[in-house]
Amino acid sequence: MNRHPSISPVAPSLVAAEWTTTRYDDDVLAVRGQIMRRRFAGKPVVFFGSSSFRHWDRMAEDFGSLEVANLGFGGGTAESGLRYCDALLDLVEPGRIVLYFGENDIANDGLDAGSAFEALERLTQRLREKFGPIPIHRLSIKQSPGRWLHAGEFDAFNAMLRDSHAGDHAGGYVDVGSCLIGRNGRPMGRYYEADGVHLNAAGYALWASVLAGAVGLSTEQVR
Repeated sequence: MNRHPSISPVAPSLVAAEWTTTRYDDDVLAVRGQIMRRRFAGKPVVFFGSSSFRHWDRMAEDFGSLEVANLGFGGGTAESGLRYCDALLDLVEPGRIVLYFGENDIANDGLDAGSAFEALERLTQRLREKFGPIPIHRLSIKQSPGRWLHAGEFDAFNAMLRDSHAGDHAGGYVDVGSCLIGRNGRPMGRYYEADGVHLNAAGYALWASVLAGAVGLSTEQVR
């Protein structure tokens, strides 16, 4: 069941002056409104990340489960995830958390792979302090036709993320990018929207098939 249903929305005036990453307060408020209307039978799998989650409109259908909470917000970075962590995750009691950050950190905020990875480490540590030893899954960032310019940094980020979870059995790294790459080593456009960045329905169905077992949702449930 949701906790703290009376938490007030994040006020834009509370944004710290020194906080410089892209702000998407309106999107976060919309996500809060959606989650506050939900009721979960148990502790849901919480998806916390950027618009690659936010655009996943059929997440529950793709996983065949209502026990998923989509807390994705547009333009999300690890730094903005830190800012909105309490405002969003205080609305649920997660059984496990799935993170997707890093893509906008590099492509939009101009970070290199190392600094984007360090930001994600800070967010992960904050979640550990907040929720204790629940599984936290950190997804690779996808290579997309629209962001192929950043392919080198994306690969470097993914390598750091993968290596950081060597031997980690409590959550860990999940590769959701390889399934989107063709035999020619380039992203397969048929899995993307016209913008060349966000996944289409077929792309999300593919992600669901990769993620189901890793995040504790039975593969038999995935359509």
